[in-house]
Amino acid sequence: MLQMFVNFLSLYMASLVKCAFIVVMGLSVNATAAAQKQPNAINQQNLLVSIHPMALLIKSAWPELNVSSLVNANQSPHDFVLKPSDISRIKAVDAVVWLGADFEPYLKNVIRAMPQVDVSQVINKDDHSGHQDKHQDEHHDHGHDPHLWLSPDRIKPILGLVQQALSLTTPVEFLASFDAWLIKAQQQLGERQQVGFVSFHGAYEEWIEAFNLNQLAVVTSNPEKPVGTRHIVEVREILASGKASCLFVEPQFQSRIVAKLHKGLDIKVINIDPMASTHAISDAGFLRFYEELLSNFTQCLSS
Repeated sequence: MLQMFVNFLSLYMASLVKCAFIVVMGLSVNATAAAQKQPNAINQQNLLVSIHPMALLIKSAWPELNVSSLVNANQSPHDFVLKPSDISRIKAVDAVVWLGADFEPYLKNVIRAMPQVDVSQVINKDDHSGHQDKHQDEHHDHGHDPHLWLSPDRIKPILGLVQQALSLTTPVEFLASFDAWLIKAQQQLGERQQVGFVSFHGAYEEWIEAFNLNQLAVVTSNPEKPVGTRHIVEVREILASGKASCLFVEPQFQSRIVAKLHKGLDIKVINIDPMASTHAISDAGFLRFYEELLSNFTQCLSS
């Protein structure tokens, strides 16, 4: 009798173990199936962002992501050409964040079948206000400023687009810090809106519009292209008139034209870096970059 009870108990325990195994396997299969049905719900950990400052922004909002940039921080995106090694890098990541076919046509076919986020979608194509009409022919080939990361007004829409496309959590901490910085910047620059200045590179249209600043002239929208002598003379006349508080120049474009512009003139020349080239992506310091820009403009617009 005892032996029969032992045998029954052994069979019962074996049956329980088998049932438990079936349940666990069933749960695992269901979870895998759910993930396959909702690929966007998977947290893409490896992101390649086309341009360094935009990569810095995304890394700052979601520090947990592995973010890298395609165009190096100290390289001009105006004349960038894809290399075979770049294509290999692109194919190895989970998703690509880019500025869209208008601004980065070289990426269009390469990432066609890949998960991607086109941040140029934040541009309202029907927006005919501000600089987008005024400078369309002179400065931007596509009628819109491609320097989207320099637009305080577009930071939240850009992050919202990335969050939705990649099923990420809301970057609460970054957004709170950004709001605090924005209040500070509005107060600081609001007192200097009438002070004029000149920019060598027309990269700051969105920033200027956001803070209602007084840019008197731009030397070029694409520093890789030659600038006409007549335009150089016109800009130099503005600098010589005393109407401009400073001339903004960039480390990427220290050309002979810059020297011609201010040679012999008593004008502040301020280095400004729209590419955030001194800010490593891994440091997640986009707001430190914005603070640096704020300091540049404050220095320029102060007497």
